[in-house]
Amino acid sequence: MNKKQLKSLEGEFSGTGKTGPLLVSTISEWYDAKHRDPSKEEIALINSVTPEACPYCGSPRLSKDGFQKKTGIRVYRCRACGRKFGPLTGTVFDSRKIPISEWVEFLVHLFEFHSVATSAEDNRNADSTGRYWLNKVFLVLGDYQEGASFSDAVWIDEAYVPVWKSEKAKGGGKDLRGLSRNQCCIMTATDGRKCWLKVSGFGKPSEKKAAAYSDVLSGVREVIHDGEKAHGAVLERLGCRSVVIDPRAWKGKPDKCNPMEPVNEVHRYLKGFLRCHRGYSRRNLQDWLNLFCFIWNEGGTKAQKAQKFIEKAIKTRALLRFRGQKDAMAARKQRTKPSLTCN
Repeated sequence: MNKKQLKSLEGEFSGTGKTGPLLVSTISEWYDAKHRDPSKEEIALINSVTPEACPYCGSPRLSKDGFQKKTGIRVYRCRACGRKFGPLTGTVFDSRKIPISEWVEFLVHLFEFHSVATSAEDNRNADSTGRYWLNKVFLVLGDYQEGASFSDAVWIDEAYVPVWKSEKAKGGGKDLRGLSRNQCCIMTATDGRKCWLKVSGFGKPSEKKAAAYSDVLSGVREVIHDGEKAHGAVLERLGCRSVVIDPRAWKGKPDKCNPMEPVNEVHRYLKGFLRCHRGYSRRNLQDWLNLFCFIWNEGGTKAQKAQKFIEKAIKTRALLRFRGQKDAMAARKQRTKPSLTCN
């Protein structure tokens, strides 16, 4: 709810007895609580970030230029273009109207596999705000898996999720069966602690798709997998020791006894995570995988993970406006050239 809506509500309930003013007063208290001035702790966090370059021209020639009179947040001036800015200028928190602390509850719910709708409701935000903040999360975590690597022993396998609108087989009009182009292929690697997830086209993995593993398996001593033919050529090229586990030999046996359990566990939680957001667009699938990897890989409690995300967001130059988020996200996807296009 914005100020205009709050003013309209006050006019609507004025002179309607005692219940109306009570309702307006309660909502006003909620509004004031969510739009309060930043706390001393929040100001200290913001001022602890030192910009490396001007968000307008990119020049590293910066100088301190006092503090904002109202908030106490430090101001910087660019010696090249002369423009002033703060530590949050050009980040997802730029021009925020709600304190950064409000993000903690939203992030904790997201890390608990809440849907965006229920998280927004619990946090007393509009659904549109929840989706807007989610796009900001995607933007901050866009490079989260870049440079990921493993050492020692690693398990690899593929997971599949159906496309949003199933393609139909020619002639009969029935859904395509098995690992067809109706299934989005997700390459998975894990060392039993951290995981790496990459969208790689549709259907059964090919040698070309499996080449995506090269980014994270370079230098790995041993790779445990299910004997998929496409894995062999990649592992041979990388010089990794290949350990093949026949999945048929472990069918019906307890999960904890299965040698492929580390990667199977990642897949179980991943599918549960995606089910909580069953309305997601498959065009955003890699964004959801980046978020899942952040949740899975970062240690500590959910509140501590929220803290890590906020600290990363403050240091990441990634501006996203509410009205331009659709075009901005589309432009980002065009630049990153995703390997999967569904729908």
